[in-house]
Amino acid sequence: MELATPTRTGTPANGLPYRLFVSGQASPEHPHRLVVWLHPTGTDGLTLVEPLADALAAQGFALLTFPREHAEGWSGADANRMMLGTLPEVARVPGVDAERPVLLGFSAGAQMALELWAARPEAFRALVLIAGAPRLSRGDEHTPPRTSSHARVPILSFIGETDGSAPLWRTAREAWRTAGLRLDVRELPGQGHTWLLALPSEQSALFQFLAELSRAP
Repeated sequence: MELATPTRTGTPANGLPYRLFVSGQASPEHPHRLVVWLHPTGTDGLTLVEPLADALAAQGFALLTFPREHAEGWSGADANRMMLGTLPEVARVPGVDAERPVLLGFSAGAQMALELWAARPEAFRALVLIAGAPRLSRGDEHTPPRTSSHARVPILSFIGETDGSAPLWRTAREAWRTAGLRLDVRELPGQGHTWLLALPSEQSALFQFLAELSRAP
């Protein structure tokens, strides 16, 4: 797939520079929910995720990405700039529903998605994690967060069978569900620590997950 062209770009004074993809079909009366891309260490991942923008739009989702010349992973300061600077600006774009975004994170981005969810579960609609690990500063694969707010956020994890984090997700699958969390883990045979949404089957699983979110209130 070719890279899509962003609908809007911006550099908020106290936020991260961003690229926003939102369909012309979105409107204030029928806004598209926001998917926020959290990139891995070493690349901003635009060539990975932005080709999905049109398919996301077809599901009623806008896509927010962050172009960065040097992507060194995610710090707390980065997360604050995104949450307090960028998201409020994007929320003012007509046709974008940024109130409870979906976090889509790859590797280090998946870890930041989990940390944000652990700290502020009420702020997010769902998590999609690619090649992450169920390790948190407030809990791990054995002892996840257990509040009702955390349990309301569905989590879809894609992990390669030979990724070092795969055994952790096998434990988390039972422990987190026992804790009342809504976790679905897709472990992919023969795959390691890599971008798993290049596989058509996994893209289909992602879009099915998002379609179910779209039907939820």
